Amino acid sequence: MIKGIGVDICHLERLKDLDSLAKRILHDNEYQVFLSKKTFKHQREYLGGRFAVKEAYVKACGCKNFKSICCLNDFNGKPYIVDDSCHVSISHEDDYVIAFVVAE
Repeated sequence: MIKGIGVDICHLERLKDLDSLAKRILHDNEYQVFLSKKTFKHQREYLGGRFAVKEAYVKACGCKNFKSICCLNDFNGKPYIVDDSCHVSISHEDDYVIAFVVAE
Protein backbone atom coordinates (compact mmCIF):
# COMPACT_ATOMS: atom_id res chain seq x y z
CA MET A 1 0.00 0.00 0.00
CA ILE A 2 1.29 3.46 -0.89
CA LYS A 3 1.86 5.68 2.14
CA GLY A 4 2.94 8.76 0.20
CA ILE A 5 4.64 10.15 -2.89
CA GLY A 6 7.02 13.05 -3.32
CA VAL A 7 8.84 14.74 -6.16
CA ASP A 8 11.44 17.50 -6.26
CA ILE A 9 13.52 19.28 -8.87
CA CYS A 10 16.83 21.02 -8.22
CA HIS A 11 18.55 23.59 -10.43
CA LEU A 12 22.21 22.68 -10.10
CA GLU A 13 23.38 26.22 -10.89
CA ARG A 14 22.05 27.26 -7.46
CA LEU A 15 24.51 24.95 -5.68
CA LYS A 16 27.66 27.00 -5.06
CA ASP A 17 29.53 26.14 -1.85
CA LEU A 18 29.30 22.38 -2.29
CA ASP A 19 31.36 21.21 0.68
CA SER A 20 29.49 23.38 3.17
CA LEU A 21 26.09 22.26 1.88
CA ALA A 22 27.22 18.63 1.72
CA LYS A 23 28.30 18.69 5.36
CA ARG A 24 24.92 20.16 6.38
CA ILE A 25 22.59 17.79 4.51
CA LEU A 26 24.38 14.55 3.65
CA HIS A 27 24.38 11.46 5.85
CA ASP A 28 27.93 10.35 6.73
CA ASN A 29 27.77 7.48 4.20
CA GLU A 30 26.55 9.83 1.46
CA TYR A 31 29.28 12.32 2.33
CA GLN A 32 31.93 9.65 1.76
CA VAL A 33 30.51 9.00 -1.72
CA PHE A 34 30.42 12.78 -2.36
CA LEU A 35 34.13 13.04 -1.46
CA SER A 36 34.96 10.19 -3.85
CA LYS A 37 33.65 12.19 -6.83
CA LYS A 38 36.65 13.54 -8.73
CA THR A 39 35.24 16.65 -10.40
CA PHE A 40 33.16 19.66 -9.35
CA LYS A 41 30.54 18.65 -11.95
CA HIS A 42 30.16 15.13 -10.53
CA GLN A 43 30.08 16.40 -6.95
CA ARG A 44 27.42 18.96 -7.82
CA GLU A 45 25.29 16.37 -9.68
CA TYR A 46 25.56 13.94 -6.76
CA LEU A 47 24.76 16.59 -4.16
CA GLY A 48 21.86 17.98 -6.21
CA GLY A 49 20.45 14.49 -6.63
CA ARG A 50 20.64 13.74 -2.92
CA PHE A 51 19.12 17.11 -2.06
CA ALA A 52 16.19 16.42 -4.43
CA VAL A 53 15.74 12.90 -2.98
CA LYS A 54 15.63 14.25 0.56
CA GLU A 55 13.07 16.93 -0.40
CA ALA A 56 10.95 14.31 -2.18
CA TYR A 57 11.25 11.94 0.79
CA VAL A 58 10.02 14.62 3.20
CA LYS A 59 7.03 15.24 0.91
CA ALA A 60 6.25 11.52 0.80
CA CYS A 61 6.89 10.60 4.44
CA GLY A 62 6.74 13.77 6.48
CA CYS A 63 9.31 15.90 8.22
CA LYS A 64 12.65 14.33 9.00
CA ASN A 65 16.18 15.62 9.51
CA PHE A 66 17.96 15.62 6.13
CA LYS A 67 21.14 14.11 7.60
CA SER A 68 19.15 11.13 8.90
CA ILE A 69 17.91 10.28 5.39
CA CYS A 70 20.50 8.14 3.61
CA CYS A 71 20.18 7.50 -0.12
CA LEU A 72 22.79 5.18 -1.60
CA ASN A 73 23.06 3.13 -4.79
CA ASP A 74 22.94 -0.65 -5.02
CA PHE A 75 25.48 -2.67 -7.03
CA ASN A 76 23.50 -1.97 -10.23
CA GLY A 77 23.46 1.79 -9.58
CA LYS A 78 19.80 1.93 -8.51
CA PRO A 79 19.20 4.49 -5.74
CA TYR A 80 17.50 3.41 -2.52
CA ILE A 81 16.69 4.87 0.88
CA VAL A 82 18.49 3.00 3.66
CA ASP A 83 16.23 1.66 6.42
CA ASP A 84 12.94 2.53 4.74
CA SER A 85 10.46 0.97 2.36
CA CYS A 86 10.65 3.46 -0.49
CA HIS A 87 11.12 3.43 -4.22
CA VAL A 88 13.45 6.13 -5.50
CA SER A 89 14.22 7.50 -8.94
CA ILE A 90 16.75 10.23 -9.77
CA SER A 91 17.25 11.75 -13.22
CA HIS A 92 19.76 14.35 -14.44
CA GLU A 93 19.40 16.61 -17.48
CA ASP A 94 21.87 19.41 -18.12
CA ASP A 95 21.61 21.76 -15.10
CA TYR A 96 18.61 20.05 -13.50
CA VAL A 97 18.03 16.97 -11.41
CA ILE A 98 14.68 15.50 -10.43
CA ALA A 99 13.87 12.90 -7.79
CA PHE A 100 10.72 10.90 -7.19
CA VAL A 101 9.99 8.90 -4.02
CA VAL A 102 7.15 6.46 -3.39
CA ALA A 103 6.82 5.32 0.24
CA GLU A 104 5.06 2.07 1.09
